[in-house]
Amino acid sequence: TNISPTEGHVHLYLDNTLVYMQYSLQQDLPVNPGTYVLKAEFVASDHAPFNPRVWSSQVFFTVK
Repeated sequence: TNISPTEGHVHLYLDNTLVYMQYSLQQDLPVNPGTYVLKAEFVASDHAPFNPRVWSSQVFFTVK
């Protein structure tokens, strides 16, 4: 109930699908060959987004 604008965790999205919610900044993601878009959002401790939302830049990558 005491939400702080400086405390929370990261939600990681792969191709706009939430794939990871954790307090760690390191995670292995199994992917097949193809091109992907990865982005992260810093959210509050209750998983709600901040206002305004806090997004990383999008990262495009290809797995051969």
